[in-house]
Amino acid sequence: MDMKLGRIMGWGLLAILAGSVYAGSVRKDAEASMVLTGTVDVNPDGSLHGYTIDRREQVPPEVAAIVDRNITHWTFNLSAPITEVVHTKMSLLLLAKPAGEGKFAVTVSGASFGDNDGHNGETVSYKSHDPMPAYPRAAIDARVSGTVFLLLRIGRDGAVQEGVAEQVNLDQYGTANEMRLYRKLLADAALEAGKKWTYNPPTRGKGVDDPYWQVRVPVQFNLLPFGERPKDDYGHWHGYIPGPRQTPSWISQTLLSEAPDAMAGDGLHTGNSLLRLATPLGGS
Repeated sequence: MDMKLGRIMGWGLLAILAGSVYAGSVRKDAEASMVLTGTVDVNPDGSLHGYTIDRREQVPPEVAAIVDRNITHWTFNLSAPITEVVHTKMSLLLLAKPAGEGKFAVTVSGASFGDNDGHNGETVSYKSHDPMPAYPRAAIDARVSGTVFLLLRIGRDGAVQEGVAEQVNLDQYGTANEMRLYRKLLADAALEAGKKWTYNPPTRGKGVDDPYWQVRVPVQFNLLPFGERPKDDYGHWHGYIPGPRQTPSWISQTLLSEAPDAMAGDGLHTGNSLLRLATPLGGS
């Protein structure tokens, strides 16, 4: 099958004016995303104590203003009483969606919270990240790239009990059938490897005796030359075609409430079960 997929063009030319993004003609189902990271501090009553945005100098001022307008109104629901300010990492997903007449509306579409590197012993951490996913030959030949967000359930032995490809975002557009095919190819390749990874269970904290744990892991398929790492595009828009989201019956409420795309880098995410954002996210 001769697949002719067109790369999204013009995202680097997006201009933000009065909270809207203007660009040339692009596919109506295309979006642009930007993931920002930082920290948030929450008072014992769930009100916002403070926050920071990492590398603010690299973030377009108009985008930073939209983030500030959103965060300053945040309140949180707490799953347990606390007596001190909670300090945790956060990750924000900003989307630029077509709004007609060449305009793109910018919104803060997703947020995730938690220190998920496992170094504190309270969350799952990687034990072995081998094997690496094999890039499907058909996707390479068609010049298709994208990101698969895996949702994995980890048993007490550190092995993966179950896994699903929660969402697959493509960097190129095509017909519905073409994109369905390549999403499946990338998802299958990511899952085949991901189910073989092993993890270190928590060693302390309230979740240490849980029967299993859940992690969300992004798997990136890119067409860079061997050994070359993706450039640091923090604070820049990235064009992509979002895929449908699958939600297995065993997904935690914490991860269900967070957007898969709202992850930074290539780590793993377990969420913060103590904090849940009570304020609706929004845009400009």
